[in-house]
Amino acid sequence: MDARYDLGDDHRFVGTLCPAMKLTLERSDPDVVTAVNRSLDLLREGRGLLLDFVDRAEVRGAAAAWTGRGNTLTARTDRVDLGALLIRPDGCVARALPTGQDRDATTLVRALGTRFGQPA
Repeated sequence: MDARYDLGDDHRFVGTLCPAMKLTLERSDPDVVTAVNRSLDLLREGRGLLLDFVDRAEVRGAAAAWTGRGNTLTARTDRVDLGALLIRPDGCVARALPTGQDRDATTLVRALGTRFGQPA
């Protein structure tokens, strides 16, 4: 449970299992059950997940090409240090976007391509 994989990012969550967080869903893919209140509940489908904590259009836009391989959800959490988390289907955090950073989502697009292949 405390293993950390080297995924090329030094953020403390990257390469670790997704931390348990209480969530309030704001916006969701219609295929995703929205009656959840914990981040771990969102991984039951076995798909990748992009959790957007600050409702950034550029984050959702960057992930749109990968909708067949993962879910994108906008949620509120009490963690003010995170803007978004990209989570692999196995629950491992592949990319963390700190609040206020990476406004053009370039590194997020690279991470999506690396973890989920070329967009559909």
